[in-house]
Amino acid sequence: MTRSDNLHELPTDLPVPIDDGACRHLLGMAVAPCVLPSTGGRRVSLRHACAGNRVVVYAYPRTGRPDRDPPPGWNQIPGARGCTPQTSGFRDRHRELTSLVTEVFGLSTQDTDYQREAAERLGCRSSS
Repeated sequence: MTRSDNLHELPTDLPVPIDDGACRHLLGMAVAPCVLPSTGGRRVSLRHACAGNRVVVYAYPRTGRPDRDPPPGWNQIPGARGCTPQTSGFRDRHRELTSLVTEVFGLSTQDTDYQREAAERLGCRSSS
């Protein structure tokens, strides 16, 4: 099975996400003490990683697969489409970010095995 669209290109008619300011209160707050599994096979404490370090944590709902169309209605959710290009952008800038002593973590709703497969398929680093 193949997709009916290009996984790495965004459709031109996507709704634009609007920043409603609902997360503004998070600036300067401490990171919750949670430990998460990584595609690199270790457990990561974001609180520990963020302590005194420059860290980018980007959250995304799902990484697409080249052999499956997105769920019905997915492209109509503002900001939902673009997770794979976003991840690829961080992959492509990884050397630049590490030169700035910055760690990057992608936080997904998908399980670790799925994300590990996606990281391998997309050529993303899996050291964390």
